Amino acid sequence: MNRNSLLNIANFFCQLFKVIIGITIIMITAVFIHSQFEPDFYSEWKVNKPEVDSIVFIKTETSTGQIPAHEEDLRFTDWKLASLYFNYLKFAGILFLIYLSISQFQKVLQSVRKLETFHQANVDAFKNIGYYCLLITAFSIFNYWEFGNHATTSFSVSLDILLVALIAFILAEIFKEGNNLMEENKFTV
Repeated sequence: MNRNSLLNIANFFCQLFKVIIGITIIMITAVFIHSQFEPDFYSEWKVNKPEVDSIVFIKTETSTGQIPAHEEDLRFTDWKLASLYFNYLKFAGILFLIYLSISQFQKVLQSVRKLETFHQANVDAFKNIGYYCLLITAFSIFNYWEFGNHATTSFSVSLDILLVALIAFILAEIFKEGNNLMEENKFTV
């Protein structure tokens, strides 16, 4: 395979992921809005007990009554309104930031295809990806789930997203040095 076909494949997958994320945002927004007007429609929907998937976390659980014995007992209609709004805004914000990150990566792919690899736009794109990853981490730090009389709160740090941010900032510096060398080369010829 040559270079352009690999870039085309990567660009196709970026576009596909953007479409999937867009559809997901629309679907969770539709469910969120519809659940405000027709809560009885969701009375049979079950919700899994939230779990923290990070190695760095602090978790507390509180209950004002009987704790559900099984996670099958957690129903969508038992989700407290403040917790529902918080989680909707959190997940929609994270999905939007992922969408923006993929868009920035697509810009880099397009500039590489045009043989404009070490331009300032790519430096800015990688910096933006790093900032978006930091924002995703910030959104992900605090978790709050409240169903009926049971609440779970946790603080967790996602190290994998922080690693992606670090890699993006390193790539931004590498591309910045490449841009500086390219600019110096223009003046020496």
